[in-house]
Amino acid sequence: MKLINEHQLNNDNIGYIKQYDFSRANMNQESRIEAITTVASVCYANPKAIGSIKLYDRLATENKGLPSSSYEFVPVLLPLASQWLIPKIPGLVLGHNYRKVLYLSLFNCFKYGELVTYNNTTYLLTNLRALIADVDDRADQFFNTEEECLIIAKHFKVFQTKIDLSTRAQYIRHRVSWQELSRRYVSGKKQQFEFYISPKLSHVVSEDTQYGTASFNTSDLIAQSIEHYNEAIAQGIKPEEARRILPQAMYTTVWSAWQPKQLEVFFKLRLDSHAQKEIRDLAEAKQLLLNES
Repeated sequence: MKLINEHQLNNDNIGYIKQYDFSRANMNQESRIEAITTVASVCYANPKAIGSIKLYDRLATENKGLPSSSYEFVPVLLPLASQWLIPKIPGLVLGHNYRKVLYLSLFNCFKYGELVTYNNTTYLLTNLRALIADVDDRADQFFNTEEECLIIAKHFKVFQTKIDLSTRAQYIRHRVSWQELSRRYVSGKKQQFEFYISPKLSHVVSEDTQYGTASFNTSDLIAQSIEHYNEAIAQGIKPEEARRILPQAMYTTVWSAWQPKQLEVFFKLRLDSHAQKEIRDLAEAKQLLLNES
């Protein structure tokens, strides 16, 4: 998967947003494996897992027989006139029932997809996970051509962001495809903690009136939480439980995949002057990346 461009966030040399090209992720089985393991590897902070057949196979049946959500990062473009989309039902007369039959046979593809038009041809832009839910093993017959990849590149946008948990909570409210670094599996020892301290919070100082000790600021409080987290780990507490100690200022890494209408809604809400500064800065940076590309 190819990095297109990137911008820094929060002016701290930590936060960022990067745009990637996933348009060729459904060219063949090898490209599917690369795309899916690239996205999934962020959960475990393990870049060595990219291209792993073992990881790919495990993700294939991760969720009650359905693949992992990382399969949603493989875009699939289906021409509506394709014979593949017409179910083989004996005696079926299509006629005016064509769209109804088409919708029923590809319920998930339509639910999680979007219609796009190119050169007077209408396509359904969906994803591999939805396709597998509808056609199961036959999904291996639906690879995209070079021309279709060009259409996908115009409409299917993938981003990797490094943002604090508070901003992430607002970001993932949008109904798109997500994959995130998991502190359930990734301890502070495996990947160090990083935090976003906003300009306003950086000036907050408190006094410990109970014990009469010295004053402390936001950075001191974060350092204390890390010490407490490390002590919990040392006492045998698993990372999935110890992560409850960590503050909302902690950075996380998130992959997301967007279609045109999803981006339109995101920009309408998050570029508004009433949006919180950090999510608005993220929206502005994302818009800038799209304009540049």
